[in-house]
Amino acid sequence: MTTAEFDPAQVAEMIGKADIVTPMTIRAAVRVGLFDALADTAGSADTADTAGTAGTAGTAGTAGTAGTLDLDRLTTAVGGHRRAVRVAADHLVHEGLLAGGEEGYSLTALGSLLTRDRSSLGLRDLLDVDTVVGRNEIALVDFDHTLRTGRPASEARSGATLWQELDDADADADVSSFDWEDPGFAAELVLDSPVFATASSVLDLGGNTGSLALALLRRWPHLHASVLDFPVFTDRARARAAEAGLAERLTATPGSFFDPLPTGHDVTLLSAILADWDDDDAVAILRRAAEASDRIVVAEVHLTARGRLASETSVAVRLEASMTRPDRTSADVEALLVRAGLAVETAVTDTPDRSLFVARPLGGAA
Repeated sequence: MTTAEFDPAQVAEMIGKADIVTPMTIRAAVRVGLFDALADTAGSADTADTAGTAGTAGTAGTAGTAGTLDLDRLTTAVGGHRRAVRVAADHLVHEGLLAGGEEGYSLTALGSLLTRDRSSLGLRDLLDVDTVVGRNEIALVDFDHTLRTGRPASEARSGATLWQELDDADADADVSSFDWEDPGFAAELVLDSPVFATASSVLDLGGNTGSLALALLRRWPHLHASVLDFPVFTDRARARAAEAGLAERLTATPGSFFDPLPTGHDVTLLSAILADWDDDDAVAILRRAAEASDRIVVAEVHLTARGRLASETSVAVRLEASMTRPDRTSADVEALLVRAGLAVETAVTDTPDRSLFVARPLGGAA
């Protein structure tokens, strides 16, 4: 087949679908602070967004925000290389994230979504490879590993999961993206569980930066909590507890839930943990939890590819590349509990986002 036999439109469409230039340019710009540099300039100008400001090429729907930086000032602001910054900025103009040119670049409404002031949207964390979320996202370059093995793409380079890589004394990842004020995913199912009404302490396994544990302490004033996770998370959980005035009620202990766990707690909580592990590992984690206390609460999140911000197929690929068992149902979770030697006392399985099981070791106190 000769090139003359190809449909140029189809070739262009394929390049558009497979092109990684734009996503990688955006990630690089986020990482070096390009969007923030322009936002700071707009803020210092103390002016409102406006179409057609000096030095911009604003068009309907992509008006540049007031405040511009010429190429030299933009290069200085990001500590970059002038030619490379120009090439990247010009491409971002072409893609509608910036307006203008060398004489003056400014943010568009679209580009402003990636500034620190909009960090609550979560886009920056997704696009910044210095964050845990961003590192997991960029692992999609190794999605072929998932296709071959069914394992997370993040394992392709090191053989370890993303979480295992964080279990490293030299880990320096930004985990602030997990500092949720609202834990989400129907967390009220956990927070309102009557099991905590009679408990005095809870051990939150894989408790991350403490979002759920802190929410539990606010919901139940008599409760004390301990978060167990990798040091990069427990350091942050400890700081957050102090910031919230809850340091006396929350402790944070570095550790692994595959090792013997701290004892002396009334409840061991596993929230959104098991999907990251295959069945054998999940059972091992549950058995460790049963060694730590005589009541285990498993609140598993059930992720579905709803496709609100992206196509369902795209969301499904992201989930498949990110975790080992994204497809477990509540019945699957209950089967793991039984296999681990746990007797289910109560179960809530009629909510779409999360199931909750309260279980005891077989032969445990009633």
